[in-house]
Amino acid sequence: MKLLSPFLAILLIFVFSYGSYQALSYFPSTPPTASPALTASTAPTKMLPSPSPKLSYNQTLGLLLADTDSVAVEAYNARLNQVYRSPLTISLKEGSTFTPLELPSSFLRSLIIPPTNSLATPLQIDKDLLFNYLNNVLTKKQKEYFNPEATYQNVLAAISSRFHENATPTVLGVDDGPTSSGELAGRYLEVDLSQQKMYFFINNSLYKEYRISTGIDYPTPVGDYSIQNKAPLAFSNIYNVWMPYWMGFTYINKLGASLGLHEIAYASKDKKGKPIYNHGYYIGDKMTGGCVAMEPKDSKEIYDLSPVGMLVRIVP
Repeated sequence: MKLLSPFLAILLIFVFSYGSYQALSYFPSTPPTASPALTASTAPTKMLPSPSPKLSYNQTLGLLLADTDSVAVEAYNARLNQVYRSPLTISLKEGSTFTPLELPSSFLRSLIIPPTNSLATPLQIDKDLLFNYLNNVLTKKQKEYFNPEATYQNVLAAISSRFHENATPTVLGVDDGPTSSGELAGRYLEVDLSQQKMYFFINNSLYKEYRISTGIDYPTPVGDYSIQNKAPLAFSNIYNVWMPYWMGFTYINKLGASLGLHEIAYASKDKKGKPIYNHGYYIGDKMTGGCVAMEPKDSKEIYDLSPVGMLVRIVP
């Protein structure tokens, strides 16, 4: 066997050692270190909403109370003060006139029901408390026309308007406005007994409203009728009065007489030709024998615009 020269042996040892070093350098024995995980101090922070304050209402003070300081509650209380800083006046129908009735500030503070969960909840009022208060102060005549639900809605609307810093609307203790909106026929009359008003619809739209008087001796019957006959001047044998611009709409067997619309009836006229009314000028109050009495200034217009067969609706 032929031996390598010493020089060649040394050269081979060097080459082998260098190759091993390169391999070890290219394939490291320890894997690369992974990126460190996010800790509590380095992770993004999620802001949680602050809890809403717990609310309660002090009726004596008229203040919404919170368990923590709240700018929103302070602003809310400033608006509450707008509601009860002055009395609220209700206009109550008493016969042919309207009488004002004041709801004092102290009562308004008790009447209000503010929110206890969210300030975004609309303001409410205690309906039962309102009715109990009014029932104790209304006169017998006022109770004839008093409409509880309409009064409640009107008081709530006025309080809400004050709360939103708007002008206080008129608060009526009676229903207001017609129950229909022109959809019943092209032309018709709606008589509202609670309001002592009549609404004339022409071409499916409200043309005019009029003050009237309806039955007390015999209540004007509710229902749908039609104009059956017309006469420029009629006479009642029962009451011995003249009825200008008569328009009959039904016959009552019990009375043995017809009921109709007509100008306020008069017994006679004075020397100047002015009508003399047996019961005074009672338009706006229940005073007839069952008919619907109209004001002299309105009667001819209504008569001329109302053909035989036209609908007459009478509502409570």
